[in-house]
Amino acid sequence: MRTPAPTRRARLARWLAAAAVAAFTAAGFTVLGPAPAAAVETNAWYRIVNDHSGLAVSIQNASTTTGALAVLATPSTATSQQFRFVDSGGGYYRIQARHSNQVLDVLAKSTANGADVGQWTDNNGTNQQWQVNTQSDGSVELVNRNSGKALDNWESATTAGSRISQYDRNNLEVQHWKLVPVGSTGAAGDGSTQDPNLQYYGRWNQTDPAFYTMGWAGGYVEAAFTGSSIGVKLRNTIDLYYSVDGGAETWLRAVSGNVTIRTGLSSGTHTIRIGFREKAGSYTGDPAFGGLILASGGATGAISRPANFVEFIGDSITVGQPNGNRPFTSYSYLVGDNLNAGHTQVAQGGACLVSTSDGCWGMMDWFRRTSMASTSDDWSFSRYQATAVVINLGTNDVGHGVSTTTFQANYITMLERVRQAYPNAHIFAIETFRGRYSPETLNAVNARVGAGDSKVHFVDTTGWLNEASDLVDSVHPSDSGHAKIAGYLTPIIDQYI
Repeated sequence: MRTPAPTRRARLARWLAAAAVAAFTAAGFTVLGPAPAAAVETNAWYRIVNDHSGLAVSIQNASTTTGALAVLATPSTATSQQFRFVDSGGGYYRIQARHSNQVLDVLAKSTANGADVGQWTDNNGTNQQWQVNTQSDGSVELVNRNSGKALDNWESATTAGSRISQYDRNNLEVQHWKLVPVGSTGAAGDGSTQDPNLQYYGRWNQTDPAFYTMGWAGGYVEAAFTGSSIGVKLRNTIDLYYSVDGGAETWLRAVSGNVTIRTGLSSGTHTIRIGFREKAGSYTGDPAFGGLILASGGATGAISRPANFVEFIGDSITVGQPNGNRPFTSYSYLVGDNLNAGHTQVAQGGACLVSTSDGCWGMMDWFRRTSMASTSDDWSFSRYQATAVVINLGTNDVGHGVSTTTFQANYITMLERVRQAYPNAHIFAIETFRGRYSPETLNAVNARVGAGDSKVHFVDTTGWLNEASDLVDSVHPSDSGHAKIAGYLTPIIDQYI
């Protein structure tokens, strides 16, 4: 197990450091398989900046020698970091270094994971040809024609001088790159919903470009910005919470329209996180985000996304109901922050595992949707890829007549569907805190492990909560109960991601 993760305040401080060198960062993930070619200009020079590290592709020591390696470097105006795309036809390009006129080459025409990438005299070989596949936020995946593997930040490095290689395409930010035109910092944004510097976590409906709406619970937006004040554009009334510079989450209740969040900020770069109370039950607030309101002369800047993303699938316990400071006092939110990971709650009060004839929402079906308002399986799992998924379901199925046999069979289906959605994630099936369907949950996990899925884990929660001191009723944890759950669950997940 790794050393315990630092606090979110420390994580935000690292993000600020990354913002000083990052050009752009990713908000989405590549779909494996065919993808459209990016709109690159063949007469333009670009820096190629890695989404995970914020570091740029550079030829080592600015060498002009054939075979010199490509490495990561702090973005600068050096010509050894400037590249243009030379059309090879068929949707492929050679990537030419400005200082040497040589092109990026998988050396020795290797098809192996971890092979060296360097510069070589342009011979238009297939090991010098790269397909440029677009992301929804403007980042790209660069796939070598000879090997079919993607340009990769080897071993998820964040240190200048680290090597660049090729690796099997894997949907991770280590293989996502921003093409930043030379002469542009790529860091100044206007705070609009489509500003690439804004980082969205969770399931956001982006159909209306003026207002992105938060689906499910626990979604949030983060950004780095400059200026003496910060505000947010809202549509209709909503309870909003925010955190500036990693400080405590603070509520603004029943606000709407243009809302000022903080004034009198010092010069320099700040960070903000904004989230909403979930729309549920009798609460009909409008969780619609219309962008940030920046001070005159202010701008957003690049901010690194965490390497890990944890999705929590569940019911009212995962949402944090009925506690008034949810989501940020719920175990799911706390675990995500403890792990320095992005996180969201695909959860709804009253939800079951299995859809029932008397109207219980079966999350084995509904987790494939953007929100509870969706009428079809409309969520695209290419928008993000979780590195861990936590399932906490079964508390409510008893009251809807779901038999143990039906529950177990459908839990296996749930695990299969989550694996299909997130091919590389570790999946954690939590025993419900009241012990309902415990044998069936364990049996479902064992069935998947027996089928060859080694990344599925059963979490035994026996003894985690004391009914007399940790619950607000006979079912729902108090804020202190959620903190206790987070204390148990964080190190379990931490040893796998």
